[in-house]
Parts: sequence; C-alpha cells; structure tokens
Amino acid sequence: MFNYKEITTPDRIKNYIHKFWILDHSNGVLYSDARYALPNGCFTLAFIDGEGLILERGNSATNIKSGIYLVGQITKRLKITVRPRSKAIMAQLSPWAPTLITKLPLHELTDKFAELDLVNKKLHKAFSSIDSSDEHLLIQRIYCELENYLYETNDSCFIRNVISAFTASLPATPLKISDIAADAGYSKRYIEKKFSLAIGLSPKEMYSILRLRNVVDALKRQNNKFSLTQLALEFGYFDQSHFIKIYTGIMDSLPGKFEVEDYILPFND
Repeated sequence: MFNYKEITTPDRIKNYIHKFWILDHSNGVLYSDARYALPNGCFTLAFIDGEGLILERGNSATNIKSGIYLVGQITKRLKITVRPRSKAIMAQLSPWAPTLITKLPLHELTDKFAELDLVNKKLHKAFSSIDSSDEHLLIQRIYCELENYLYETNDSCFIRNVISAFTASLPATPLKISDIAADAGYSKRYIEKKFSLAIGLSPKEMYSILRLRNVVDALKRQNNKFSLTQLALEFGYFDQSHFIKIYTGIMDSLPGKFEVEDYILPFND
C-alpha cells in the first residue's frame, strides 16, 4: 500500500490551494493496492514522479506517466493504483483557481487531464526544473510561482460566491439555482454558462458532488452504522430512493457497501 499524507497550506494561499495530498510508493517494488478518489468539486495540479499511476473509471483504464498535469473535475469515483517506485504530489485547487492560470475552456477537462505544458507553458517550464520527488522544495516553488497568478477576477469571485452559497446551505437545506440567480441579479442560464466554462460542471452537478461529500463524511464517522432513511432526510434528499439514485450515480456502488479503507479520504473531515 502506498503511504498517504496531507500537507496544509498557509492562510494566504488556502483560498486557492486547499491542501496537498501525496501518494508515496517510492520504495514499492510491486503495484500498490488500489483505492478510490472521490469527486470533491476541486481541480488537481499533479506532479507524477517514477513509473506513474493507473486510473480506472468503470471499464476504462488510463496510464499517467511521469510528468506535470492539470486534472479536471471528476464526476465519478476514480480508482487509483500507484506503479512501483512512484510518487504523486497533488495540489488540490479550489474550483475557481484554474481560471487564473489558463484560458483553456475547462469543460474540456471534465473527467480528463492535460499536460501542464498545454495549460500554461511558463508554469510548466518553472516547475520542470525542480526535483518533483522532493515535496517540500516543490511545494515552496509552487507557492512562489502561483502567487503571481492568484488575484481574483470578476469571474473567479462570482464562482466562489455561488459555491459559498452552496456550502452554506449544506447539509439539509436544498438550494435552487433560480434562487441564487435571483439574489445575484443574473439569469439561471448565465450562471450555468459561467460554471460550464470556468469549472466544467453545471451548478446542479457541483451541488450534488458537494452534498454527497457531506454524506461520505457522515458514513466515515458512523462507521457503517446508519439508516438510509435517516441519511436521506439529514442531507435534504427527497426520500431514500432519491438518495440512493444520486449516490450510486457518483459512487458506482450502494451506500451499504461503503468501506472507509477502500477510499482516499481527508484526514480532518
């Protein structure tokens, strides 16, 4: 099994980089056991060193070789296997951060990834000169380089405010996009277009992911001792069948089969 750890970010940067998460299998001579990463509404700036990773979604498998990548929004759980003698250092970027470093239409990256050279050549050149296996050196360089980009724009501020409204409504107060549109003075269509271009998800998809992550946190705390009806009510689903439909759509599994050890989950949630 690979070694998993997290590194927190300083307050000045936390609004853009939530944390770093690291999968270290540098000393492994065999493939690691597979574990699932879940959608969380964030992008990932990934630094892969060694032989790389295998990502599996459904019946599709993708090999990621050594390199630097921007990983788009994922919409379903993703199985990760780390190859022998490999390490992945990943910056968890807030949903609004990538618009500050690239003009690439981010809906093109949903459930996909792109080499950083195609996203931002200047950043790729700066990061390529660093030994990416040295996490502390790399992270300090990331702070140094990204701080030149992390200035809010009207679009990034708008996305941040809408997502803040989503998170404030959780866990049990369903929020309608039409209500946000009315409060902000924009049309529902305008918000949907902004989300598609800047994030690659619809507002509804983003809200579903954020709400489901709250459910997963509850499953983790309750150690599988839960009532589906209770969970459905607690997190604002219409009923148990609605909850199961949304859950299986993202997790490709039933709630009753949830096992904490199968997933890469945050330490502090």
